[in-house]
Amino acid sequence: MDASSFDIGAVILKIFSDHPKHVAQIEVKTGKETLYQDMKDATIRCALWLQKQNIGSGDVIAVCTENQPDSYIPCIATFYVGAVFNPWHHEVTLKTAQYLMSLTRPKVMFSCESALKVLMEAARLEKVDTRFIVFGKYPEMQSLRDTMRLQTNEEVRTFQTRSIQADNIAMILFSSGTTGMPKGVTHSYKSLYRNISSFTILGAKNSISLWYSSLYWISGTFCMLRSILTRATSILHENFDPEETCKVIEKYKVDWFFISPSAINLLYKSNVLQKYRLKSLEALLTGGSKLSREVIEGLRKSLPHAGVAQGYGMTEIGGLATIQMINCKKSDSVGFVIPNIQLKAIDVATGKVLGPNEVGEICMKSPTLMLGYYKNPAATRATIDDQGWLHSGDKGYYTEDGEVVIVDRLKEVMKYQGHQISPHEIEEVLMRHSAVMEAAVVPVPHDVDVDWPMAFVRKVPGAKVTEAELVLLSQSELGEVKKLRGGVKFVDAIPYTASGKISRKELKEMAKLAHNK
Repeated sequence: MDASSFDIGAVILKIFSDHPKHVAQIEVKTGKETLYQDMKDATIRCALWLQKQNIGSGDVIAVCTENQPDSYIPCIATFYVGAVFNPWHHEVTLKTAQYLMSLTRPKVMFSCESALKVLMEAARLEKVDTRFIVFGKYPEMQSLRDTMRLQTNEEVRTFQTRSIQADNIAMILFSSGTTGMPKGVTHSYKSLYRNISSFTILGAKNSISLWYSSLYWISGTFCMLRSILTRATSILHENFDPEETCKVIEKYKVDWFFISPSAINLLYKSNVLQKYRLKSLEALLTGGSKLSREVIEGLRKSLPHAGVAQGYGMTEIGGLATIQMINCKKSDSVGFVIPNIQLKAIDVATGKVLGPNEVGEICMKSPTLMLGYYKNPAATRATIDDQGWLHSGDKGYYTEDGEVVIVDRLKEVMKYQGHQISPHEIEEVLMRHSAVMEAAVVPVPHDVDVDWPMAFVRKVPGAKVTEAELVLLSQSELGEVKKLRGGVKFVDAIPYTASGKISRKELKEMAKLAHNK
């Protein structure tokens, strides 16, 4: 295939042109509908402005915003001009912003109002010459709408996308950063197009779609792009809330819903599903961290008409690698390998390839694999071996039928007197308790035993449960070895990273503080 076959910008522009009256998105708060002809006009105007700033191949365009009606504009405009799209989290701290600013050094950054002050300070401290454009309004700052108004109708009418090289960098996405600073995961235009065009699980044609991920998450970027390729209508709802979300699904007849694991736990534990008519829902998908068997099976009972499925993947592999199917026998598996993905489990110590039901490190290979970590060849070599296999850092296995089961992160497995303890195994037991909304287990260092498991628990509002009850529960279900010797601490909220994963790093610090008092 030649380079034009992977030109995602040209493909999107043609879809906009061919279906001008299609309703692309509906904003719940205002009821405003955006048509493809509106998207075409807005993205071209933004791209024209970028071209006038001499932006082209290799130049990084950062976008830092929550999920809002205009977030798609600079993303698609970046692809029109063949530059590099780099989404940031809108609640980034100054320390992290400095690190990321020095790493990707964006030529232009489109920012929401709330993040602008932090981002400008980070650029100043790191001496990065970045042009800032604000979504909305900010004193003495050019807005996205200002840049669009500068372009003439004739320029818009005659606009053409810039030709791209298939192997050029299209995106720099940030890794989850659960144990340290995020790394920049690079994907080529070829990889991006292959991913978006093959991700049939991300919505069927003409579906009504809902998701809450911002563009910072690979799920947010891919859901947005995939919805355009399939002519879906996206429902923009600002913040997840079990009750309000069910109202939105009912009102707009949403048939495809992607939701984070933390939100899906809340949806299930809130007991609101039975109050609403959600017959339109055909697919409820999640990914990012493993769900408990109880939650998956409970949701399937509550939504028998919908396919409730969790997938497994990594930003580095280009998104999903496996997805649950109707014929999956294990509710706690992450399903079967999707097309174009190879997967194996290896012995970490010897590198030996393992057979069915043998637990080892999950490794994957795919034509949609990342190019590497941006400006970090050492980390790339540590993750992708000489044969092109990506070492995930996840502990798991596959069954004789080919179902993949993820046990835990290799780095998170605890050791107690020579025994290995999986945090997820204890978390799953705790999550079965009716009073537990969320649970996360981390090790507390011990001079003799190496690690003691400690649980941080967020209770269901109004529910009652004691620390002693949960310690006894873990002991009775899993045995003396896996008892919560580090105790249980009740918290108002479990900390998450910007990419939506439990921040084990932060919890480990909290556990140390609790035991050093």
